[in-house]
Formats: sequence, C-alpha cells, structure tokens
Amino acid sequence: MAPPPSGALKNVEENLRAVIETLYEISVGVHEFQGPESVDVIANLINKLSTQYQTLDSVAAKPELDVAVPREVIQYIEDGRNPDIYTREFVEIVVKQNQFMKGKMEAYRDFRDVLGDQIKVSFPELREKVDEVIEATGGRSKKEGGQNGGGS
Repeated sequence: MAPPPSGALKNVEENLRAVIETLYEISVGVHEFQGPESVDVIANLINKLSTQYQTLDSVAAKPELDVAVPREVIQYIEDGRNPDIYTREFVEIVVKQNQFMKGKMEAYRDFRDVLGDQIKVSFPELREKVDEVIEATGGRSKKEGGQNGGGS
C-alpha cells in the first residue's frame, strides 16, 4: 500500500494538534474552575472540541489516508511502550528467519550436490541426466564440474 500524500497527512496532523490544544485548554479550565463564570468558557471549549472531532473525522475518513497499522503496534502504544521497539523486534525476527531459511537452502543445495555425485558413482549410465537435473536446479554446470574436479 502506497503511503498517503503528504498534504492530506499534514491536514490530519494539524487537526490532531488543534484537538490536543483544545483538550489542554479544557483541562486548564477545569483545573482553574472559578464557579459560574467558568461554565460558559468550558462549555464553549467543549463545543469547539466537538466541532474539531467532526472535522478530524471527515478529514481522516478520506480513502487516500487508509493506512494499515498492525494490531501489535497499536497494542504496544496502548501498553505505553515505544512502537520503535516493535519495529526493532520485528526486524530481528525477520533476520533470524532469513538466516534460518538461508541455512536450509544451503543444506539442500549441498545435499543435492552430494546426492548427485553419489548417484553418478552408483549409476554411471545416469551421469548426463543427473548433470541436467543439477544444472536445472541451480547447481554447478557440467563445464564447472569438469574444470575444477567436480567441486562447487
């Protein structure tokens, strides 16, 4: 999925900043509540917040802003953890799996070569077919095998 256009994302970011600022103003108003004269100020701020939420919802609902966020990342944030930790752990897991798969591929490649050599020794009449199979599966070619004594 392509990243959202920077202009659309900037618009959402600005709306989020406005919402956060209004929430801060409400918290200050509630903390410094002075009685009946503060009620109108707080009511106006709550109305402003409601309008900002509606605006944010309409701006963020655009299809070009549809960004898939893994549930695990959201859970990390909800748990108060840094999402960069999730990214780092994910990369470490992928590297580990990649190394494991590379090892498996190398083991299968070596097994293919050893098995091919043993079949050629045991069944000399299949030498050409074995060479064709080894070459077709990405192994050494007949020319390489003849030049360097059969090793890869």
